[in-house]
Amino acid sequence: LGIYPSNQAFRPPGSKHPSLHCLDRSPALPLPLVYSFSTESSMVYILADGSISKQPPPSRNPIKFAARWFASPRAAITIAVVVAACSTILDFSPLANGAIPAAKKKPHEHWSYMARDMSFVRKMTEGLVGKTKATTKEAKESLKNQERMGFIQKVDFGGPDGHVAEESDLLDLEEIRVTRCSTTRSAITAYMCGADIATDQDIAHGHHRKTPNFGTKSFRGYLNCRHQQGRQTGNHRRSVYRLGISCKGNLAGYSHAFNIIAQPDGTYFWLQSFIGHYSLATWMKKVDNTKESGLSGHLTHVELMQKLDKVDRLMNIFSWNSQSNDDYLDLFNVDKKLKTMSGNRGRQLKKWTLDHCLDTFAWDEACEYPLPDEYHAEDQTSGQNTVAEDGASLDKCTILLADISLSSFLSSFIGIGGLALSKEDFFTTMEK
Repeated sequence: LGIYPSNQAFRPPGSKHPSLHCLDRSPALPLPLVYSFSTESSMVYILADGSISKQPPPSRNPIKFAARWFASPRAAITIAVVVAACSTILDFSPLANGAIPAAKKKPHEHWSYMARDMSFVRKMTEGLVGKTKATTKEAKESLKNQERMGFIQKVDFGGPDGHVAEESDLLDLEEIRVTRCSTTRSAITAYMCGADIATDQDIAHGHHRKTPNFGTKSFRGYLNCRHQQGRQTGNHRRSVYRLGISCKGNLAGYSHAFNIIAQPDGTYFWLQSFIGHYSLATWMKKVDNTKESGLSGHLTHVELMQKLDKVDRLMNIFSWNSQSNDDYLDLFNVDKKLKTMSGNRGRQLKKWTLDHCLDTFAWDEACEYPLPDEYHAEDQTSGQNTVAEDGASLDKCTILLADISLSSFLSSFIGIGGLALSKEDFFTTMEK
């Protein structure tokens, strides 16, 4: 049996007043939560729990609900304070509270996740912007110089460290996904290693910022060491590399930033975007039948070494020819032969000069990305470890990296040209 609600009051034939009336319940008519009927003297309500009340139930209208709560200034202020406190305490960023998003996925799941998430780069970098605060005079001055250079040259570098994604045209899917190479590199590093590591090279750290290593030779040496180690143990180190290649003409459009991610199976992800041309997601879909995987960005160790051969060639040219263009196109997926390209939003490319020759290759191992708790990988050791004085076991690749890092630090501190300072002058400079 069904009872008509107040908004469907039923008056039986011959009846003078609306009344409670029962009919055969129709399956198409759901039983309402609140019923009412009127008499000569009063209106009563049958509530959802079966009780009868003379008072109408609270309105479910959100506008009326909000009006009731915000009726007094005190209530409005209280709600505003609570909302502000919650937004401060509860950080919904994937990097909140030191989280490392990659730790929630297995190694074979990272590729599809990064390729399919349209907001991946913006989501992973929004927590990096402004994270590092300059506290020293040196760092503050460096930040001012960086800002001044961008203003004079009228170029948006994505903030002092490239973490800021470019503004996007809502009709341009590539810009929404982000095409700036440095921002994409920051996003991948944050996803794999966390926000603290993704910002450890920020200018605001001053002389405490992490120093990269230099040269393809040292990078090859470390890659080969880790790969040989992985072949011996059957489990390759999950290294996350940050790489950058640049030239004297920093506005020429030839400099680039990207990541290489070593996988446990001995293969590598070459991950990148290119400002004004393509996003990370587009790059990850690029097919290359000459690669064993069939994809441009998923390489074997041999294929990665071949890529580095092309980098070496580009760093030793005196003119831009068809070989140079083919190498650059294979490496970074941009055809520099064309004067203007729709993929470059019609921006004019500058004529190549010697200042555009790639002359600096910088790299560092940001971290070894973590695994999910339920994913158990075998212990990886080279079998040729060295024991330190304190008894700690150091594998030969760790020792090699420490040696490379020290050499790079000294080279950047003293000058790439070699040890131009005497031993005494060097330690005096170090002390300063």
